[in-house]
Amino acid sequence: MHIEINGKNIEYTLTRRKGMKSIRIRLGEDGALCVSAPYGVSKAYIEDLIRKNIGSLEQGKKQTDEAHKRWEKFVQDKLREVPDWTVKRYGDDIVAGRPYEKGSVFNGLPLVTTQLEFQNMFWKAYKIFNADHPIFVTGVTLRKMKSRWGSCRPKTGRMTFNLLLLYVPEECARYVIYHELCHYLELNHSRHFWAHVAEYVPDYRRIEKEMNEYGRILIDHCM
Repeated sequence: MHIEINGKNIEYTLTRRKGMKSIRIRLGEDGALCVSAPYGVSKAYIEDLIRKNIGSLEQGKKQTDEAHKRWEKFVQDKLREVPDWTVKRYGDDIVAGRPYEKGSVFNGLPLVTTQLEFQNMFWKAYKIFNADHPIFVTGVTLRKMKSRWGSCRPKTGRMTFNLLLLYVPEECARYVIYHELCHYLELNHSRHFWAHVAEYVPDYRRIEKEMNEYGRILIDHCM
């Protein structure tokens, strides 16, 4: 299908889905415009919605693309700065060989040991999430936080995670990433929010309990 906006002919795909209650419009990584809509919504209404939102969609995609470029530059700079045995890239994976700090509370567990690995984990999860729920992330920051594992600002696309996530098992860190991404869809902890979380972390209740324990021990020892 095609739509003309400001003299520009834009191609888009339209998918009708049962059970949908709202229209979703997103720009894919390749710039393709994809629309999902419930049955019964007219083509004219959908195209009017595209015209109203195309500007913000293009701006959001530009910011996300720039964030990805900054991340890739960071990775390349990091790979140049350190010895080969310390950080290596295997396809899309980045493996850090720097050992976990000696004497740490959870020394020896399968841990995310560097900020580099955490960023790599985040962008992989974001790619999966964004395919289902189009959102824009413009930057990811790790810093010490006293009372939470992460926070997000959907209006600016900024996400912040607790530096202590480098000290917990990977499945727990990955859960926190999806938890914060789901806050783009629901800014509360309603049953709808937890339903979204369950799409990506079905075992979230068990991990929540583990994170409560890690929080008590890590914050006491590291803050």
